[in-house]
Amino acid sequence: MIYMRGIFDDWQAQGITSVLHEKSGGYANNRKALEGLAAKAEAEGVRIVGGVTVTGFSHDSSGAISAVETDRGNISCDYVVVAPGPWAKQFWDMLQLPSTISIKNPQSGVITSDIPMWIYWSLQEGTLGVDPKLQQTNDGKMPPVIHVDTDAPLYSDVDGSLITDKMWGIYYKPDFHFDGIQGGAAPFIVDKSADAVAVDPYGPDSPEFIVGEDFANMWVSALAHCQKRFSGTMAQYKKEPSGGIGAFTPDSFPLFDRFHQNCYMIADSNHGYKMIGVGKLVAEEICGDNSRLLEPFRFSRYIEGKLHPVSNSPFPWS
Repeated sequence: MIYMRGIFDDWQAQGITSVLHEKSGGYANNRKALEGLAAKAEAEGVRIVGGVTVTGFSHDSSGAISAVETDRGNISCDYVVVAPGPWAKQFWDMLQLPSTISIKNPQSGVITSDIPMWIYWSLQEGTLGVDPKLQQTNDGKMPPVIHVDTDAPLYSDVDGSLITDKMWGIYYKPDFHFDGIQGGAAPFIVDKSADAVAVDPYGPDSPEFIVGEDFANMWVSALAHCQKRFSGTMAQYKKEPSGGIGAFTPDSFPLFDRFHQNCYMIADSNHGYKMIGVGKLVAEEICGDNSRLLEPFRFSRYIEGKLHPVSNSPFPWS
């Protein structure tokens, strides 16, 4: 409490036992950043063709991919890189990879079979329409993202009713692009088989996977739980389509691996835009220089029992 009040004098969340933070941080709009990268690629002679739907893959006699099948015809290729984000399962299926897998327990050695390779989580995000400068620190600076996990009871900032007495988590940051305080809460598993989930239309265009009043009440109340400056701001929550859906691996960690000899797949398990940071490592692997940093994220980790630690956080990616 004393430490956090040294940053925000109105900090009031109880029971915070661990604090980690960046000394400095920032925000990059994903679309603008990718447009900038595309311009750099085109300046090097790369041709980018949009509006093409991949429908499948052709293989040669050795099993390697010989062409990408699209709604505009087949494209012959020497190598394929697949980085599909929330459409990971669709590409996984087109590559004829297993829909269920076996996972070895590293402690007992017991192997559990028929575990779905993909599971969907509904992502919870929104924006509080206040001046982003409201979130200045005590010394007048703009802070990076704040992420809070806690098991303290959460009560509504509107009527005082109990929202949850289970573990919950939120993240938030001042955001001049969204013109407010933007952030989200822990996602929840979509209660459908992966085959029954419609990824498209995606994000705010989906009538099914956008946040509602329950999220607004929970998230703004959680902001008020953490900082007094957000008390009484529920009316300023932006009631606009927000949220989305993510395709997650069984352990919610990314997957970086080769398949069919000449196909490299980046399955981000909804770490999404953040995966831009591994581009150089992936490029080096494609050129033959295997990365020690990417080795723990191979597909073989499941059957070999080389699993990542299980987090106690309500966020699957923590």
